[in-house]
Order: sequence, then structure tokens, then C-alpha cells
Amino acid sequence: MVACALPGFVGAQPASIHGTWHSDTSNYWNRNDNERWLSIQLERDDSQNSLSVPARDVPSLADESASGPVHFTVRRDAGTYTFDGSERNGRGAGEFVFAPDPAYITGMAGLGYGGLSTEDVWRFATFDITRDYVTGFKNAGYTPDRDELIKTRIHGATPAFAAQVKQEGLGQPSIDDLVKMRIHGVTPEFIKGMRDLGYSDLSIDKLVQLRIHGVTPDYVREMAANGFKTASLDRLVQFRIHGVTPEFIKSFSDLGYKDLDADELVKMRIHGVTPEFVKALSDLGYKNVAIDDLVKMRIHGVTPEFIRQMRDVGYGKEGVDQLVAFRIHGVDAEFVRDLQSHGFKNLSAEDLVDASIHGRRWIRTR
Repeated sequence: MVACALPGFVGAQPASIHGTWHSDTSNYWNRNDNERWLSIQLERDDSQNSLSVPARDVPSLADESASGPVHFTVRRDAGTYTFDGSERNGRGAGEFVFAPDPAYITGMAGLGYGGLSTEDVWRFATFDITRDYVTGFKNAGYTPDRDELIKTRIHGATPAFAAQVKQEGLGQPSIDDLVKMRIHGVTPEFIKGMRDLGYSDLSIDKLVQLRIHGVTPDYVREMAANGFKTASLDRLVQFRIHGVTPEFIKSFSDLGYKDLDADELVKMRIHGVTPEFVKALSDLGYKNVAIDDLVKMRIHGVTPEFIRQMRDVGYGKEGVDQLVAFRIHGVDAEFVRDLQSHGFKNLSAEDLVDASIHGRRWIRTR
């Protein structure tokens, strides 16, 4: 069959749309109620669309063992799809005809959507934009344009969702805000959960930011249990951005670092001060190192491995500041061995730094 789609209507009669289809039993998903839905791929002219239908409405397409000819219809408020073809080993293919419903076009005109083209009706049918759906938005005080109707359907920003959001005290968000909230998982339950924790000044942008970074009611409660009962939302977002988790706090508490403040925790995460790093230093004798010193060591690359290498060449008891000075000035085990090979043995730590700074000139004076 040659695919065709007329751009408008012939007289008062909407034009039908013809094309081909194919399906695969593996192309499915479960909705929230665990009902199985199948995806039927539609092709016409140079365009492709996906039509989602409950498996119970097309049982043969959902049956991997079914084979033979198939004929079925899918009815939408905007019109009816009629499918013919065959299936084998869980895959189906054939031709379809979509017939727009004239009553739908008349009804949509009465709702403020006059002059619908065949393409408009096709899109509305594909995404199941019903007259009840449009009426729901009008009753909620919205007048979405045609593209917005489809966008809300794709992302689940339904009239019911808009009403629930309004009940949570967010007024009447725009269509774009409703879509943004759905995309990022800002649900009425999430809003209520945050309000119940005492965060009453919640804008839509702030709620979206919280969801993007994973600041959930559960996370807030866990952080409160770890000493941050009055943390601001901005602080909690900062914690999530840098990976300050309840587990991270507890791991340091177990190492003896209790009651760490927010800035210390963030600084540690930024510079990679991990429990493993602290434990390795402790095993080398550097116990109860101050947080600022731990951060300084990480910034300058004073690692447990570096300390072990320096011990191998005779420098095993240097303090944190001296180790940092070594790293800043390029004093490492290879440098020390090079000096020793030239007869410079038993140099002090200060001499090593001086030698690294002044190089050959320092050697000539010795």
C-alpha cells in the first residue's frame, strides 16, 4: 500500500491516513498498576510514530507463540485505527488506516480548538488527547495550545496533576512549570513531604532543584539524625552536589572525627579526603590529623604511597608541614636517591628542600 496523508479535509469529511505498522512482543513496559502495554510502530510517508496500547486490547500481539493473519482496531477519541497484517514468532506487521472522527473535530472546535487539520487530529489520536482531557484543563483554568496539549500528555502533566499541585499551595503553575515538575519528579507527595519537615517556602524552581540533586525527605531526615536538623535547603543541595551523605559522616565518626561542621565535610569531599585515606595515614602513624591538614595533604599529593617512598630513602618521621613542603618543591624519593648518588647523604629535610629550590648552584657550594 502506498502511504499517504492528506493535509486537510475533503469537504466536511476528515481525510483518512494510510501507512504500515510493525510490532514486537519484546517492545513493552508496565505502567504503575503493572498493566502491560505494547508499542506499535507506525510509518507513513517519511514519518514514524509509536502507538501505545494495553496488551489486553491486542492479545494476539502480546502472544509470542501466535502466528497467522491479524485484524484489530484501536479506538481513540480522535478516531479509529484499523490494522491488517500477519504475525509470527512474536512479531507483527502490516498496513493500517486511521479514520478521524468528525464528532471529535466538532467537539474540539467547541472547546476552542477549531480548524484542526488531519495532521492535528493524527497527533491528538497518537497521544490520546481526548475531549475530556482538554475539558479538564479548561476547568482547571488552563488553555494549552496544541503543542502544549501533547507535551503535557507525554510527560504526565495532566489536569489532575495540576489540581493536586494547586492543593499543595503552589497556586497555578504554568504549563511549562507543570511539565518541568513532572520531568524531574516533583510530585504532590514530595511537596507535602518537604513541607512536613518544616520547609514551607518552596518555589517550583527550588523544588525542581531539590529533585535534580536528590534532596528527598528521607535524605533530610537522615542528615538531621547526623547533626544537621536545621540545615538550609541550599546547604542540603550543596551536600548532595559534593556527595556528603549520612554514610560519609558516620564513617568519619567511626574514625574519631565527630561533630564535623558543614564546611569541613564539603571541603573534605571536594578534595578527596576519604575514610580510606585517613585510615591509611593512621596506619603509617599519622593519627588524629586535623581536617585542614588532611585537606592540605590531599591538595599537594601527600599520599600514603608518597610517605612510604620517602621512608624508604630515610625520611620517615617528617610532620605534615614538612611533607607538604617536599611535594610543593618537588622533593621525592627519586630526587633524594639522585642526591645520595652524588655523595649527599644524611641531609636534613630543610636541606632537601633548599637543594630542590636552588639545584646545581646549591650542589656547587657544598
